[in-house]
Amino acid sequence: MNNQQSTVVTRVPKPFFSKYHFLQLGFFLMGIPKNSFGSVDVTSQCNLRCDHCYFFEQDHSSEWSLEQWREKFESMKAEGFRSLQCTWVGGEPLLRLPLIDLGRRYFKYNTVTTNGTLPLPDWKDVSWYISVDGGRENHDRMRKQPGLFDTIKQNIAATEGLKITIAYCITTENFVEIGDSLRGWSQNPKIRNMVFSFFTPVKGLDDSLWPGWDEKDRILEFLIEKKKEYGDFIVNSERSLRLMKYDRARTVTDNCPFAEKSFAFGPDGIMKKPCMLGPKVDCTRCGCVVPFYLTALTNRGLVIRDAITAVRTKIRTLLSMRES
Repeated sequence: MNNQQSTVVTRVPKPFFSKYHFLQLGFFLMGIPKNSFGSVDVTSQCNLRCDHCYFFEQDHSSEWSLEQWREKFESMKAEGFRSLQCTWVGGEPLLRLPLIDLGRRYFKYNTVTTNGTLPLPDWKDVSWYISVDGGRENHDRMRKQPGLFDTIKQNIAATEGLKITIAYCITTENFVEIGDSLRGWSQNPKIRNMVFSFFTPVKGLDDSLWPGWDEKDRILEFLIEKKKEYGDFIVNSERSLRLMKYDRARTVTDNCPFAEKSFAFGPDGIMKKPCMLGPKVDCTRCGCVVPFYLTALTNRGLVIRDAITAVRTKIRTLLSMRES
């Protein structure tokens, strides 16, 4: 975790209220409608075999045809799915573009999570999450693909006007590179922001990649400090980062909003439980950003308490300034 001064690229100011702000306000006031968001495993195929990937610890024996998925999406619409947001994952989803092109028309918001090995289609209505876990050497080693980091940068450079997020999965092997990665990607004008998650232990994977609670709490404090510096370039809210700490994490994972409210379909169209990570996941050590982000957004007690704290801090700062 590097503490050197960062240089952030000047970006076009975002509107004070966007469609996402209104969506978040609706979730806060009304709660999250069941099955309004979720994920689809686009394919059981992938061109990488990464050290920390949960996907191939699951059984994926079959893959639905486009027509079967079309029928599924039509059925979901008929059953009253709210169809607000879908994340297209895998496997490597860009290996099966026709399914994404079909399915994204059924959802208001779409996110594609890719390993960055393949060129990105010019879909400007889609949010692109490209997985980059650390610097060049670490990333290529974890993903067993020499030259991958440079390939990703080339594919990003070839885009124009796409909404690209760097998705950084924190492990014991790359947490020291968070500061350098923030500084580097923030200087790339093609990158909108970064989101941070933690490796989640899954039966069959190397458990040593999980940093442990003490180290995880220190990393979270580092991210909270960096949030003050980088602002919205770090997608994670400060509240959601605090919820991931040891003393509060179980209040979220014991009542996971993703498991309770969302859908997660495998490549065979079968619902995965408890979430896209599958049945071997250790939920007590969940590092996925989604349940913590949703709880931070919808737990009224937390939101109101944090708002009161923010107002009190502002008043104390103003009074201190007047006295000095």
